[in-house]
Amino acid sequence: MGGEHLREALARAAEFFAERDTRAGVVARRHLRADRAKDAELADHLIREIRRRTRLDGSMGGSLVATAWAAWELMDLGCAADCAALVRMVGYLLARQDGPGHFAEGCSEERHRQQRCHHFLQGFFSPGVRDTAIAPLSFPSGVTIADEEEARFAASCFALRTVLRAGEDRREGVLRHVASLAESAFVGDPWNRGADPNSFFFAFGALARGPRAIRPRVAQLLTEALAHQEVEGSWPGTHLFHALDMLGGTTGPEVPLAAARLAPRLCALQGPDGAFDAESDEERALIAIRILLLARGTSA
Repeated sequence: MGGEHLREALARAAEFFAERDTRAGVVARRHLRADRAKDAELADHLIREIRRRTRLDGSMGGSLVATAWAAWELMDLGCAADCAALVRMVGYLLARQDGPGHFAEGCSEERHRQQRCHHFLQGFFSPGVRDTAIAPLSFPSGVTIADEEEARFAASCFALRTVLRAGEDRREGVLRHVASLAESAFVGDPWNRGADPNSFFFAFGALARGPRAIRPRVAQLLTEALAHQEVEGSWPGTHLFHALDMLGGTTGPEVPLAAARLAPRLCALQGPDGAFDAESDEERALIAIRILLLARGTSA
């Protein structure tokens, strides 16, 4: 796709976000270098609003996923790692490691054979005890995980991605989660294993923010994913914007090329209002902007 088409798509996206007083609006304008004079004040206001919605324990309604997302939003809005609200949220997440109900809890002959038990996976975050189902579980990108076990896996990876971004990459428990996730045989190449590729992208998105030592594994997983990217840019059996969200958080020479393959699909999805789905969802539009900006680097 030529540079002119990308510029037009980004211009329409800029119009979509031009007057939105939301975290996605602030971040999108920052990416597009179209900041408004009042965006710094708006960001401070949005940070205060998030802080007001937190419980005394630092959580958002006692939810692992909602807390991880709120912490992510704070970082998007400019909160440093030592920001009091962010410290409390991350502390809540870390306190849920290896808690009752985490994905790797317990062992059976089948789970052991699949390396899905605590003998192989450690440091996973618990989204709650198993007496209460968490599936179907929806995430900001729009993906919904219907299977209970996969939802617990996704929730833990989602929380791991947040604590790694917050700089907690030296904690023993976090490193155990990263290492066991990276080393697990069931994480890689879901298309050849008949597994859910959405779970693969949750793991990939977390590991991509891990320490330098696992970069070779991240590169391997990226290679596996790109090998299954279809001609029009998507992946079989995968929620498009979820995959893009996880992919856009990593680096590597292959990523802009993958983004370039996706650009025509995204441009075709873009509506007259500048959004990229029928619901005019801000988060998906922000994800699309990141991918189009990556793709622009490969276009004339």
